[in-house]
Amino acid sequence: MTASMIALLMLLASSLWARNDLYSGQGRLDPQSGTVNDALIQALDEVLIRLTGQVDGQPRQRLGLGVAEARALTQSQQRVSVPVVGPDGELRDELRLQVQFTPAAMNQRLAAAGMARLGPERPSALLWVAVDEGSGPQFAEDQTLDVLIGEQSRRLGLDLVRPIGDLLDLADVRLTDIRGGFLDSSNAALERYQVDIPIMLDLRQSAEGRWSARWFWRLDGFDRSANLTADSAAQLIRLGMESVLAGMAQRYAVVPDELGARRQIATVAPINDAVQYAEVLGHLQTLSMVESVRVLSARAQAVDFELILRSGGLADALALGGLFEEQQTLSDGKLSLTLAQ
Repeated sequence: MTASMIALLMLLASSLWARNDLYSGQGRLDPQSGTVNDALIQALDEVLIRLTGQVDGQPRQRLGLGVAEARALTQSQQRVSVPVVGPDGELRDELRLQVQFTPAAMNQRLAAAGMARLGPERPSALLWVAVDEGSGPQFAEDQTLDVLIGEQSRRLGLDLVRPIGDLLDLADVRLTDIRGGFLDSSNAALERYQVDIPIMLDLRQSAEGRWSARWFWRLDGFDRSANLTADSAAQLIRLGMESVLAGMAQRYAVVPDELGARRQIATVAPINDAVQYAEVLGHLQTLSMVESVRVLSARAQAVDFELILRSGGLADALALGGLFEEQQTLSDGKLSLTLAQ
């Protein structure tokens, strides 16, 4: 398998992980060790970081989870070979333990501890990268860099898309835009790639070999940034993407409450055909805070849905993904949702 194919698979896999497999983690296996305990704990830490956004808060310690508890939470596990970037900067395969943890049990642990949980309803992002290794800036096309980004996207549960770099992309976003963090230049590309937020990374290496990075991203209409330095580009990618995840958790994570199941009526319009109806119904059914969905009535181009909710966060979840272009809470408490055309 070529390095470019490996990089492509890593980036495709990272998107699937971010949307569908938040409860599956990986831990490096030591060939010299006769136990998988360390790898099991690493896999559990990955999942907890994705679900809480607490990259430094040691959520596992707060939950009081050790090896025995990790085993009890395990649904399945297998050994996998994963392409990684070694200390020498070369691509190599690493043997890991991939563990699928039970979602309901994990969620119950977090709720019992009163910890906010970041579900699958998190913004997708378009990541632009400019790299300067001393000979001037250029758009990132390094396969090693793609694998580093793909690995951190998988580890953190971030749904990242990289621009293909065609003429349309280059007409809108220039290297100076990335280096200056001019996020508005990416607005047309957000529509084109159907993602929620822009991220720009200006990555530079000094003559002494040190690396610096300036991260820029927009979350819920507010621009954020991080200036970092480290001995390697890998460290800067990890730290920057952890900052993005922490910001998403601060904005979108849902704090558990004691209200129990609750009923919400939502009217969606205009729904013009069976395809749009199926798309709306399927979307509502996949939201993590929705326990069940049923149709109450249909008239003209509008459909009334009854949602039974297990937690809060519905309004934020509906605002992501671009399916609905407007939502309004009416005086009687019902939601009015306008389907994007």
